[in-house]
Amino acid sequence: MRVRIRTFLPVMAAIVAGSALLTACNDDSGSSSDGTASPSPTVSAPAPSGTSVAGTPSALASTAGADSGSSGSPVTVNKSFTDDVMGEKATVLKYVSGYQPSAASKTKYSALADEQVVLVEVKVTASSKYYDSFGANSFYLTGMPNGIDQASTTILDDEVKAAGYPPLPDAETGKTTTGWVVFTPGKDTKKLVLRYKRLAAKTSSGTSISAKNFDIPLN
Repeated sequence: MRVRIRTFLPVMAAIVAGSALLTACNDDSGSSSDGTASPSPTVSAPAPSGTSVAGTPSALASTAGADSGSSGSPVTVNKSFTDDVMGEKATVLKYVSGYQPSAASKTKYSALADEQVVLVEVKVTASSKYYDSFGANSFYLTGMPNGIDQASTTILDDEVKAAGYPPLPDAETGKTTTGWVVFTPGKDTKKLVLRYKRLAAKTSSGTSISAKNFDIPLN
């Protein structure tokens, strides 16, 4: 039996009459997961070809105009996690740490002068146990030296899509989607880690679900 959930950021509830209710608590802190699957060796992906393939730079990049952003080659990650409590699943496929925003974006968003742009390709599967969606706003990027969890941003979505990196669509209950998530950490941020946050919650029957972080190192 599926259960309706209501959370603030990572989970968007769909209205289903007659369903049980799961309410998120205010505490979004969590302990890092130690159950992350063992990664395959990290290798540099081959240079993109001119053939358009979902999730990789394509011919779109050459037709987007002279003011488009540019990037280096994606790096393969292929690391996964499964939240057995909530039923969410995700695989980090690749990341790009050297994306250069267009001149227009740098002019519009002055903070980009002090930030790097990191793109992360993720395949996500939303819970089939609860009525919810699973997307970019469930993820954070953290790293050294500051260890600050930074939320994803959508300010460059149109630009990165034109450059061949289609943004991650939300996956609805039981569905799977694949796409890129954009982060803008400070230029001094190293040892990048993608973090999925499960919020603390409580079911209508009184069962408590604790907050928990699931971490996948990118480099």
